[in-house]
Amino acid sequence: MENSDKNKKCIFAGRFQPFHNGHLEAIKWILANHCGEIMIAIGSLQECSTKENPFSFDERKTMLEAALAGVGIKNYRIFGLPDFKDDSVWTNKFLQLAGSSLDEAVVFSLNPWTKKCCEKVGIKVMEQPSFFDQLSATQIREKIFKEEEWESLVPKEISEYLKSSGKDQKIKNLQMPPEERIIDFIKQKVKEAGAKGAVIGISGGIDSAVAAVLAKKALGKKILCLSLPFSKKNPFKKNVSALERSLKIKIAEKPIEEMFKAIEKRLPKGPDLARGNIQSRIRMVILYHYAGINNYLVLGTTNRSEMEIGYFTKYGDGGVDMEPIADIYKTDLYPIAKRIGVPKEILGAIPTAGLWAGQTDEKELGLSYFQLDTILKLLSQGFGKEEISFLTGLSKRSVEKIEKRRSANAHKLSLPPACKLG
Repeated sequence: MENSDKNKKCIFAGRFQPFHNGHLEAIKWILANHCGEIMIAIGSLQECSTKENPFSFDERKTMLEAALAGVGIKNYRIFGLPDFKDDSVWTNKFLQLAGSSLDEAVVFSLNPWTKKCCEKVGIKVMEQPSFFDQLSATQIREKIFKEEEWESLVPKEISEYLKSSGKDQKIKNLQMPPEERIIDFIKQKVKEAGAKGAVIGISGGIDSAVAAVLAKKALGKKILCLSLPFSKKNPFKKNVSALERSLKIKIAEKPIEEMFKAIEKRLPKGPDLARGNIQSRIRMVILYHYAGINNYLVLGTTNRSEMEIGYFTKYGDGGVDMEPIADIYKTDLYPIAKRIGVPKEILGAIPTAGLWAGQTDEKELGLSYFQLDTILKLLSQGFGKEEISFLTGLSKRSVEKIEKRRSANAHKLSLPPACKLG
């Protein structure tokens, strides 16, 4: 390091999924050669419980602290940094969280993306030596999954932590692609119910497409796909046709307009949401009718983002026998959809329930799905609304809105309460 860099803040960035010997040696080298104190940035803060990112921020922080304590390192500070869609926003937040300006910081990283983002705005980046033949956390996770020896690749504190807490098993479980676990889940639930197959409503969007493709892989021809648009002028007809070609099965179209109008004219006039809920409940009735005829189960299409905030109709699209994608956030569905061959027309479709003209999910929510999922992922890890607002740059009001919505709609996630008399 040049003399002019001696007083700069040293920042070491990584995801640490998990922390390993290469990370530890890099930190020791930076402290020995460049500075008396180091800041450690834990990236992809909001991501956890996935194949690539199994651990929460607190779990990663715990591992870091244990490993550094094991070698007597005390002069460090840890902070977490969420992902952003915009690289420049990420870099500005990186500096803000580090408490540095452009000319005060020097970043140590071997990651090409981190290097590109920092250098683009004028942050100096230095590469530390590559320790242990470019050891990566991905290699360790794969070794755990294959039940190969991995303990020597991480500090003993990390090995002890992973095994004593069962988190080595968590890594192993998450290495299986979610689509494979969902296929097994569908097979199991149909078998347990003594059913012959499953019926699913197709909207033309990514949620029902992913669910349908996985149901087809699980059950073969023993699935019935129904397109239930409001009218024959279905704006998503091309998407439905693309999925039909991809699945190589017939998707029957049954518009619900006549049924809806027959019901609506016998009821008092209501707002768009109430009218939309009627449509959703009509679709539920139709799906269960066909399920009853065929001894099939009704397969739901609600994702985790929608599930957590109650963004579905109770006894409408929420009235199903199983929810295969309900543990997958909306934004995490896209890589799965690409892997399983969902048509590109559907991948590019704007998410909408199609309950009234011009309705889109993101317009109704007031946030993009990326922003919504970031809030939900941080809430699930125990971050408070003020902290989430600061970390993401979203207004406290937006975070509070989602938090309140999640709380207010919790009743949708459980059976109706029964009055116990004894």
